[in-house]
Amino acid sequence: MRESKMMPGTRTARGIAHRAAMTVVTLICVGTASGFAAFHTHLKRSAPGNGAQLTAPPVAIELWFSEKPELAVTSITVNSTSGAAVPLTPLVMSDASDTAAVVAKPTTAIAPGTYQIHWRTMARDGHPAHGTLTFTLAPAR
Repeated sequence: MRESKMMPGTRTARGIAHRAAMTVVTLICVGTASGFAAFHTHLKRSAPGNGAQLTAPPVAIELWFSEKPELAVTSITVNSTSGAAVPLTPLVMSDASDTAAVVAKPTTAIAPGTYQIHWRTMARDGHPAHGTLTFTLAPAR
């Protein structure tokens, strides 16, 4: 039987090469995952804005996203702090562009108070997104 002799430093060189390869694989995986996350839809802005103090009721709830949402799976609800729902028109896109806003209009008068806007959407990548915004209606006296 022949005895295998390793050259000095061979095991160390292999270990270093293995660790370097694993580091590269890890960086590629992390970079790819964060690249996918960058494409997920997120809310860019809204009208009314989050935390807005309004003196007149909003004529519409408008949400702009980082990419065009799929309207068929998008929803907006507005509730008072007591939980009463504000009836809204069906959602529409403000125009046909990729930067269009999703729009819903209240169908009844909104009384003074604090309200929560709950939204859900999904873009073409299939990743769901959701959030909650608030606004307060306090007419000027």
